[in-house]
Amino acid sequence: MDTNSLRLTVVGLVLGLLVGLGVGWMVLGWILFPVQWTDAAPADLHPDYRAFYVQMVADSYALDQNRELVQMRLGQWDETKLSKAIADARAKANPQQAQRLDALVAILPGVSVTPAPVASPTPAPAGGIKLGSIGLVCGGLVLLVLLLAGVGFFIKVRSAQRAEEEVRSVPTAPQRPAPEPVLLTEEEGGEEGAQAVPPLGHWMTSYSLGNDTYDESFSIETPVGEFLGECGVGISETIGAGPPDKVTAFEVWLFDKNDIRTVTKVLMSAYAFNDEALRARLEPKGEAVLCQPNRHIVLETASLRVEAVISEMEYGSGSLPPQSFFNRLTVELAAWVKSDEV
Repeated sequence: MDTNSLRLTVVGLVLGLLVGLGVGWMVLGWILFPVQWTDAAPADLHPDYRAFYVQMVADSYALDQNRELVQMRLGQWDETKLSKAIADARAKANPQQAQRLDALVAILPGVSVTPAPVASPTPAPAGGIKLGSIGLVCGGLVLLVLLLAGVGFFIKVRSAQRAEEEVRSVPTAPQRPAPEPVLLTEEEGGEEGAQAVPPLGHWMTSYSLGNDTYDESFSIETPVGEFLGECGVGISETIGAGPPDKVTAFEVWLFDKNDIRTVTKVLMSAYAFNDEALRARLEPKGEAVLCQPNRHIVLETASLRVEAVISEMEYGSGSLPPQSFFNRLTVELAAWVKSDEV
């Protein structure tokens, strides 16, 4: 995974976490499951209900003149909060209730009452819908949309990373020993009888699905560095729609500087080899060869000989016909000179 992909992944995770926390806090904590107070003391009530409670205490004291009961009901109140509650109660009281409140204040040391101004009522919005609730709902919907966008972005990034890893992954081909020296007869350029000749070069080339520009070549040279020719493997034919391209045939070729022609053989999938129309279209490129594991292919020119071995192959799967394109292919190449004059 490269640096840009990692950065995008981290951003997606952080964004999703923040949006999720916001949705949980706004929607769940405020709308669906709001906090509910229980066992609250009278002093913690809404200011209007504190005023009602103080008025009830004043009315009770006017009937029984029980100071101890008043101290039990109001003794734990904060003086400032109690003074404010009494002032609010007086603002809404009739003359008799106001007298009772004054009598209550007279037995409460440290309580000073300043009559609270009468607030004009605020009209409710039309239809009885509170603007605050609408704002909370809209905010929750916005956060939900952001959460879904963050999750979608994260899924898209992960899908792109997986596709990139599959395209870039190149399977490790099994290690094979270097080819044994071959015996060249007199017809192949050897001396009388036969002699063992080591290869001038030994190479291994691998293709994997997604390598749409696959085309490898290797220089054939003498031990002293004299150039004799080249050999290689490349894409010959694809099928279906890409990307990535679906390769159904490869070309293995040999070029000899002492020969006017380049020898080519076409390694075909089972589907291409058995399809007469496709095989006929590829015939001008070279001799058709069915691609099979461990198959040996020989290419010869005037002075060079190359042996190719299909050491590993695997067909791809999908909507295309079975055994019609390659998922991976590994070919070993070894080159010899056909003359002992080099």
